[in-house]
Amino acid sequence: MGRNQRKGVSVIERGHRAEQMQRDATACFDRWAEDYDRSFFSRHIRRIQKRVVQLMKPTEDAFVLDVGCGTGEGIRYLSRFVKRGLLAGLDLSPKMIEVARKKFSDRPGIELKLGDAENIPWPESFFDSAMTTFTLHHCSHPDRTLSDMQRVLKPGGCLFLVDLIFPGPLHRLLNWILRRAEGAEVQVQTLDSMRQLFLQAHLYPNPPQRLAPLIFLFVGEKQSPDAKQKGTEIA
Repeated sequence: MGRNQRKGVSVIERGHRAEQMQRDATACFDRWAEDYDRSFFSRHIRRIQKRVVQLMKPTEDAFVLDVGCGTGEGIRYLSRFVKRGLLAGLDLSPKMIEVARKKFSDRPGIELKLGDAENIPWPESFFDSAMTTFTLHHCSHPDRTLSDMQRVLKPGGCLFLVDLIFPGPLHRLLNWILRRAEGAEVQVQTLDSMRQLFLQAHLYPNPPQRLAPLIFLFVGEKQSPDAKQKGTEIA
């Protein structure tokens, strides 16, 4: 097989893998949706989401997006702070969004949409802040996902991202174990690869915070046009 043929096969394989990751994520979270809020895993995530919201410190009139919002518990914590702004949630799972909508059916200022994190259905420079917890490792193109989160942030806005991080020497093995455990195609990043994804998306990261074993918080800021022109960067 020639070089060009091998390259073509590789592109096709990546496309199939991306489609499989999206199908797996949808099926996985649809399957969990009904009992998700009662699970141990959900209780652990809610503690982390609460901590993220406390660190974010959104104002009463803030516009905040939760990507991979699931059953809406992150939105619920945000609603304790945001009273006059907009809280938006996006999830790929129809059944997760259905559960979330039931929680907030009579609440103004909350928008919950079904959709793909690579194609966020809100306009450019719309949100003051965004958060996403344990979502990126389910995304088939994490670079596109972070780029679209950056797109919808206002200049100076920050993305708060929590996810698993696997150390380099055990990266492949732990990803394999997680795929078997979740029954879904996943791809967890290393610390270095996550930092590179943030920089490629023009989200300039602060040092990551370790929240628990293998779980880290990353905060990246979308620079203003003036800052880009000056070539400045958050250390």
